[in-house]
Amino acid sequence: MSVLDFLKTKKSAPASQIAEMEASLARLRAERKEFETVVESHGARRADALLSDMADADIAKLDADANLAQIRLERLELAELELVERIERARDKSERERLASEHERDASAIEAASKELEKTLAPVAEAFSNLLKVIPEETHIAKPGSAGMPPSAATKEDIARAILSNGLFNATPDVFEQTVCPPHLARMGGAAVSRALHVCTFEGGLLTQRNAGLVGEECAIHAAPIAADKLIVTPLRAKARALRDGVAERLQAAE
Repeated sequence: MSVLDFLKTKKSAPASQIAEMEASLARLRAERKEFETVVESHGARRADALLSDMADADIAKLDADANLAQIRLERLELAELELVERIERARDKSERERLASEHERDASAIEAASKELEKTLAPVAEAFSNLLKVIPEETHIAKPGSAGMPPSAATKEDIARAILSNGLFNATPDVFEQTVCPPHLARMGGAAVSRALHVCTFEGGLLTQRNAGLVGEECAIHAAPIAADKLIVTPLRAKARALRDGVAERLQAAE
């Protein structure tokens, strides 16, 4: 078999190509062993021949056969290095493609789920608006002051948010960040959930709760599908593209 025959692969799926190259590598190594045996045994065979009555021409042929075996061995060794490198590249490409497909699949699933979530928010918003309408402006309820300030009057919005957050926590507590209740609030009968849902945006590659423009016309809070796209869908698809473009080594394949 020609050395180049070991390096020929059919155009097929990556997994099939890898299997074909691995089979070719096994055959190449088996043939290399045969020629290694010829080269390694040549010295002893030549010494025996020189001490025998073997004709000079036959000894010369023995040397010629060993020289040809050495050439073949060198070619097979180089072909093996090339084949091993090709297999490694193919495996790397196959793995990057697998990871890229996972990122794409996750991104599409999150995108679809966030759109479904958005559909459920309109009724909640309407119910919250209706709740606000029936709460009187003067609530006669106090809320704790901040930074050592005395208690202040709770607004109708404070009451509506408290009602909504209680209902949301009861239905889906994972939405809330739960922390140990500060001692001074615990003494006042405070609940273990001392921090309500935070509105996080995506800025500089990090989740942030510092929403400059949260109040007013420059509000940076988005609808669920847009928030999902900015937070995770777009980054996942960017990773998938990077993997397929062959820069996975720098991204460490999927972090």
